[in-house]
Amino acid sequence: MKTVVILGNTKLNYSWFVLTYRQGLQRNGYQVIDIDYKSTPLSIIYDRLIQLRPEYVFTHLTFHAQINPVASVLQMYSDVNMKVGTKFIHTCNDARKVDRYMGNLQGPFHAACVGTLEMVKNCAPAWQIPVFYAPYSSLCYDRPAKPAQDLMFKDAVFTGSPDSHPDRKQFLNDLSKEMPIKIFHTQSGTDLRHRTPELSISARCILGLCTGYDVLGYVDVRPFQYLGTGACMIMRKFPGMDSLIPDDLYWGFDSYGPDGVKQAADHYMKICNMNTITRQTEAFYYMQKNHSCKVRLEYVLEKLKNA
Repeated sequence: MKTVVILGNTKLNYSWFVLTYRQGLQRNGYQVIDIDYKSTPLSIIYDRLIQLRPEYVFTHLTFHAQINPVASVLQMYSDVNMKVGTKFIHTCNDARKVDRYMGNLQGPFHAACVGTLEMVKNCAPAWQIPVFYAPYSSLCYDRPAKPAQDLMFKDAVFTGSPDSHPDRKQFLNDLSKEMPIKIFHTQSGTDLRHRTPELSISARCILGLCTGYDVLGYVDVRPFQYLGTGACMIMRKFPGMDSLIPDDLYWGFDSYGPDGVKQAADHYMKICNMNTITRQTEAFYYMQKNHSCKVRLEYVLEKLKNA
């Protein structure tokens, strides 16, 4: 069995990059070994990679200069590649138009996978390596979870940090005057991320609210996380999202303004008066078939073979 390494924030309790890349690679027949980039000295990382001789290393914190000097990291990657032939793959799913580093990456990196079309356009000529569009993906499940009695919320559920983006904060405040909303703060005592499958199938609906709507090709993690586990979602639509996810699998609205508030509230009222299980089931199986991490990493691995 071939070995790959995930080099990133692997000790974080809930990194979607780590979770989906790990499972996706395993489902494609690889042995996956995690190395935590934030807590492991570069010399130790180097020694581990020389020992393991992985085919690929998937990274996602390389350009955070506050962790390690970027030049030192790139030199280490080049040294490992020269010594054992390991190919380094940069990954970034943030809502970005350019990355933190926009220099030539030939030598340290074999290729990059990014989550926006604007990064493909802007970063490929700067990095001078193959850059592939690889949006977020869903974790793999064979079937929807069974409902959990303690998660049978009648309110719309929002999970995340409600105060981190001013426009989203204002929208939540305005929407809460029109419909009931239950908020679970990220990384708090009430965080439900580890119960996503049960929450998705139990709660009346999940609110998908994020930023990045001005970045071509960007789609937030929430539709993959929640539609991929069979949720009924009310969600602000990303431009061009229909090319990835049909709009009849969720209830969409167009903006964070008054019209968006009315659309979302109207959706909630309709949902309260209908059985949504058919649409939820269709969403689950569509996402698992087309956007599971097994499918996404199969696509990435095929691209890398020809890079």
